[in-house]
Amino acid sequence: MKILLLWVDKVFGISFRLMSPLPALVVLAIFSTFTAVISLLVVRWTSNQTAIRRTKDLIGAHIFEVRLFSDQPRVVLRAYVNLLGNTILYLRYALIPLLVLTVPMLVLFGQLEARFGRAPLEPGRDFLVAANIQTEDSLASAMLHVPPELVQVSPPVHVPLQREIDWELQGLRPGVYDIRLAVHGQEFSKRVIVGTGLAQIVAERTRGGFWHEIIDPGELPLPPDGVVEQIRIQYPERLLGIGSWKMGWLAPYAVLTVAAALLLKGVLGVEI
Repeated sequence: MKILLLWVDKVFGISFRLMSPLPALVVLAIFSTFTAVISLLVVRWTSNQTAIRRTKDLIGAHIFEVRLFSDQPRVVLRAYVNLLGNTILYLRYALIPLLVLTVPMLVLFGQLEARFGRAPLEPGRDFLVAANIQTEDSLASAMLHVPPELVQVSPPVHVPLQREIDWELQGLRPGVYDIRLAVHGQEFSKRVIVGTGLAQIVAERTRGGFWHEIIDPGELPLPPDGVVEQIRIQYPERLLGIGSWKMGWLAPYAVLTVAAALLLKGVLGVEI
């Protein structure tokens, strides 16, 4: 499975490089359309389309029945009961496609969050690097090594109660760099991205296992037996601009995906 995730990571990396000249919102719209197409095809291949169509017709008929016989309580009550039953039946038909889509959607959301959730660090602007160490006694021995393109602008700050040590750094020019944290002879690296564009950003490197690799791809987890539990970078949130509005990626992605699914369901012959 790890090999598959590595290949997925490479495919997304190539895709984003090919689309790098496009505005971020256009790239998001492309992935929304891709999500809609894949979801519709899965629904078509894994669900009983005839039963879904029949159930939707019955739901519509019961809604019409409620409106038509609103002055007859017994008829309305029976219609509501039938409406509830058919709604539950419709959800049951939708359950299998949802289960099939669960893992692919988690992988897709992890890849999109890595690009659209945070923005790279700005050159010349300070940022925070924080590390959690396994024992409080190890804080004093922690040393951070940075490349020449990054500079440390203030002494490290120790937070003993949280077993945390913080450094304030600054990126001098755009690029992808590795910082190295040395503690008691052990060394741990963390990638730092300075610049612009839809780079794959991993804000935290932790001991998380397989689940962490799915939802936060791009860097391998820290070794489980290492003295460092977590290294994190304070990246700014990426906001997409729609006119005067600024928002995160998830809301426009959901709206664009639903819109694409409604537009394409007839073309693909899918009942949803």
